[in-house]
Amino acid sequence: MHARYTKLKEKNWKLPAAGVALMVLSWLFDAFLDWHNFPGGSLAGEVFNPSFHTLCSRLITILPLGLLLLYAHYLTRERESLTEDLHRAMVDAQTQKVKAEGVLAAIGDGVSIQDTDFRIIYQNEVHKSLVGGDFTGKQCYKAYNCRDEVCPDCPIAVCYRDGTIHKTQKRISLPLKEICVEITASPLRDERGRIIAGIELLRDISESKQAEEQLRNSEMRFRNLVESTCDWVWEVDEKGVYTYSSPQVSELLGYDPVEVKGKTPFDFMPPEEAERIGALFKEFSDAKRPIYALENINLHKDGHPVVLETSGVPFLDNAGVLCGYRGMDRDISERKRAETNIRNLNESLAQRAAQLVIANKELESFSSSVSHDLRAPLTRIYSSGQLLREEYGPALGEEGLHLARTICDGCENMGELIDALLNFSRVTTIELHSSPCNLSTIAEMIVTDLRLSEPSRQVRFSIEEGLTDDADARLIKVLLENLLGNSWKYTEKTIDAWIEFGVTPMEGNRGYFVRDNGAGFAMEQADKLFKPFQRLHDAADFKGTGIGLATVHRIVGRHGGRVWCEGEPGRGATFYFTLK
Repeated sequence: MHARYTKLKEKNWKLPAAGVALMVLSWLFDAFLDWHNFPGGSLAGEVFNPSFHTLCSRLITILPLGLLLLYAHYLTRERESLTEDLHRAMVDAQTQKVKAEGVLAAIGDGVSIQDTDFRIIYQNEVHKSLVGGDFTGKQCYKAYNCRDEVCPDCPIAVCYRDGTIHKTQKRISLPLKEICVEITASPLRDERGRIIAGIELLRDISESKQAEEQLRNSEMRFRNLVESTCDWVWEVDEKGVYTYSSPQVSELLGYDPVEVKGKTPFDFMPPEEAERIGALFKEFSDAKRPIYALENINLHKDGHPVVLETSGVPFLDNAGVLCGYRGMDRDISERKRAETNIRNLNESLAQRAAQLVIANKELESFSSSVSHDLRAPLTRIYSSGQLLREEYGPALGEEGLHLARTICDGCENMGELIDALLNFSRVTTIELHSSPCNLSTIAEMIVTDLRLSEPSRQVRFSIEEGLTDDADARLIKVLLENLLGNSWKYTEKTIDAWIEFGVTPMEGNRGYFVRDNGAGFAMEQADKLFKPFQRLHDAADFKGTGIGLATVHRIVGRHGGRVWCEGEPGRGATFYFTLK
């Protein structure tokens, strides 16, 4: 452009010279025609000394040409001036363009300019990288979205319609990733205010969107956590005024969270409690100390008291100034009532324990009395009956002898009952001493005693070997004596009788059993077996005191186990027990 301007300026002096030469040639040509057409004169005279008439004629011919040449010279000068102005404008425009492109290139956002036909006329490098290439000269909808018409939501089209700035967000799929961009479209106007183009600003907001999403998720997790807990979560400022309250306050105190905001915790407390807690809160806030498990009494909206346990931590600004507390309240009213009940129960248990000690002492005294005071007269009665039978048997006759035997049998039964009651009482009062105990050995010893007591009986025993457990050997001996003794008694009328003692796995524990094929019992009466003095068979058929299985139940209970049974009339019974 500058070279063309310089050449044009060099040619401006040639136009007047060419005009003068043309006028001279026109004069000479007219002189030649006049000399040739009108002989009698000389050619030099026609050139340098024409007649007045000829001179006027030639001037009339040459003058318009001169005026035309003057006007052409004027136009040339004007063109030169305009060209010079245009040159300066172009230089300024080029300078401004370089500056603008430098500014646009330095902007961290993508910038493109589109004309009113949506043709891209400029893209900076950031914009090219965001949209995936240089699309200068192409319609934006074809370049970006492979469409044949303008997109319905195109922000440039909207700003062309209403002449204002518009913002929108959208996702752009790049070859290796998908990004989220914010698009700002603004119209570009000329000096008369007409829209001549649109400027599109693209800003990659993927990281900020991710941060917003993470913040939103974090806030949602916090809100869900706060709203799912049974505790009341709150926040107060440095003066103790609630600035946030979770919905659980409705469950605890009956107030809507909106009703709580702007109030203090002391507004929901009785006056004395508010004074006490207010003084404590001042101590905590002055020292910027956390609050841990501070019990306080509040009043429900309906007026009944609610005991809350408050915990909170202070939060500070960057300068370390206290801004308030965040924490939670837990309703411990039920716990406090339970503690009161437990305290009252402990006091009651202590009283009952003292009474039980007295009762145990009385029971021991009674047992001693039974053992000594009752046995002496019982022995005298038994001895008298025996003496009566031996000395005066023939004189008594059959009926007298029967009565004497009845007296002696009653004394024996009474003695057995006294022994059973003494054993039963000792099971309760004896101190438990657990140690490794061989149940098989104890059972073998009991079986030997049973065989010696009735040598004539033929009963097959099966005792599993090596059964050991942690238990009190004295009580286990009493337990097995009763169970094996029961089986020995109730197989008395059974042909080919057998008794078995063993162990079986049971719900992760060891279950011991004593099984026989004796008289058995009906299962609907099984709940009576372990109660004192409850017998399922007639004393005439099977003698007994009704205390043995009650004693077994008490021994198993003292070891922390349980006892139960299975049976069928005429087909035997099985008694199970555990020791843990």
